[in-house]
Amino acid sequence: MFNNGGIDIELMPYEKALRYGIETLTDVEILAVILRTGVGKIKVLDLAKLLYETAGNKGLVGLASLEIDDLVKIKGIGRVKAIQIKSIIELSKRLAKLKANEKLDFSRSETVAKFYMQDLRHLQQEHLILVLLDSKCCLIKDMVLTVGTVNSSLIDTRDIFIKALKSGAVQIMLIHNHPSGDPTPSKADINVTKEIYEAGKILGVNLTDHIVIGDNTYVSLKAIGIF
Repeated sequence: MFNNGGIDIELMPYEKALRYGIETLTDVEILAVILRTGVGKIKVLDLAKLLYETAGNKGLVGLASLEIDDLVKIKGIGRVKAIQIKSIIELSKRLAKLKANEKLDFSRSETVAKFYMQDLRHLQQEHLILVLLDSKCCLIKDMVLTVGTVNSSLIDTRDIFIKALKSGAVQIMLIHNHPSGDPTPSKADINVTKEIYEAGKILGVNLTDHIVIGDNTYVSLKAIGIF
């Protein structure tokens, strides 16, 4: 049986990829290739379909948010297959980040947001990242400051600037994610930003931006006039 593109849709994923190219595979078929085999009476394509459906209406994006403990709850997915799936997802994140890094300009919020998007958008807890920059807005290093709700009571402003000064940074940037997918800054986000911005003015270490990452979207607190 052939589809409108002349592709035999009854071929197994491996044969279909070899004959027509990997790009012709559906998401479910690609998952079947990754899984390699079914389990017991469950055929590999049926297992791949079950895995895809478990991810919900977000498809592959939803799959990326599943942890190993979530995956092994799916009938037919053991720890080995779960690790294979998570490894492929991690590899895709790293490839996306490397591609973004080719044109990375830390003076542009849009570019920076894209660079950190794949690392942060699927996390189930808020992660606050401190980015240390030199006078030309080039990256010196970045680090995770906190995991959990971004709140001024949980963030040591003094420690932020000690890290900046020890690294020779003259500019810093803050980036954190909202697990809900909505990047709208909270009152706590705004208060933390203002506090660090004011401290930076005194110490001569400029806060260039605070970016909130959502699900494939972001908000720059500088762009919306918070500081």
